[in-house]
Amino acid sequence: MVTILLTDGEFTGMIRALRERPDVRIIGFLFSQDTAHRTMLDRAYVAPSWDDPEYIPFLYEVIKKESVDLIFPVVTKSLPLMALHAEEIYEKTGAVVVTAPYPVIKTANHKAALFSRLKEDPLTAEYITDFRVTRTIGDLKKDLKIPFVVKPVVGENKEGFLLGVSDEKWHQAFLKGQSGRLLCPGLLELMKDEDSFLEERLIMPYLPGQEWDADLLVIEGKIVSATIRKNLQMFDGLSACTETSEDQKVLKACEKIVQVLGLKYLNCISFKETEEGDLKLLEINPRAMGSIYVSALGKNNLVTRLLSILLREKDEPGFRLTHSGLRTALYYDIIPLSSGGEE
Repeated sequence: MVTILLTDGEFTGMIRALRERPDVRIIGFLFSQDTAHRTMLDRAYVAPSWDDPEYIPFLYEVIKKESVDLIFPVVTKSLPLMALHAEEIYEKTGAVVVTAPYPVIKTANHKAALFSRLKEDPLTAEYITDFRVTRTIGDLKKDLKIPFVVKPVVGENKEGFLLGVSDEKWHQAFLKGQSGRLLCPGLLELMKDEDSFLEERLIMPYLPGQEWDADLLVIEGKIVSATIRKNLQMFDGLSACTETSEDQKVLKACEKIVQVLGLKYLNCISFKETEEGDLKLLEINPRAMGSIYVSALGKNNLVTRLLSILLREKDEPGFRLTHSGLRTALYYDIIPLSSGGEE
């Protein structure tokens, strides 16, 4: 029996992918006892927040009490902390934190650092659009090209996301009660230049084209399994409806990014496609996303293959790509959709 700890978030897709192995016992950290997916776990703990001084002592206590073998961090903001303590955790408990090294996580997690690193490398520069970083309203006002996007350099989903539009479009959206995430020059002019955000913000052009995600399993610097997904419908920054694809352009872009950054284990890379058909990077989540279960639906379970590799079990060599045409929903328990291709 293998005991796995999932930390700090809602991870229904990860649980479902893991359940394809009968020898897995799953422990989870929750934000609240009322969290719905606690019923899917073998044991659940309401943990302190990852930035609470009591978090690491609590983590050690659970690892020892439950005899945890593998730890999968599943929330973006706690990833650097877990990567930073990974070696110490292994030395003291024998539990392996399944994540890339701390410097890799730190860069991948911070959008401005990530974009800068990839833009400076000739192999990946083509995937980076124009961007700048600001903390003050005065800086934000400068050289705005509408439409534009403002978002935290580190964040989850659409947390802190704002779309900059013209004054006229904002006015029309306001009258419809749809202006909650919109910003316009007229609103900015009402604000003081010296006002500052609590954390740095990334400013970049809004790209209206097709959005792509790629769930990847990376071992020793190479992608060994991948599920490429075309996002057909979005809900608050998450893919609500997605369809698998075998798009080689997306795969090639991922291979270059993995090579430059040194990503490891489970990752999700997101792109927008421009009107000209060029791919531009949106973000990298160097962890398992909820969408990881799509790989299991497509008979290419990235999670169970990773477990086989980590546990030194027999693994058939070779690259695996999830077949195209599988359409499904992110919220599997709520809105299952019809699927094309084999399920």
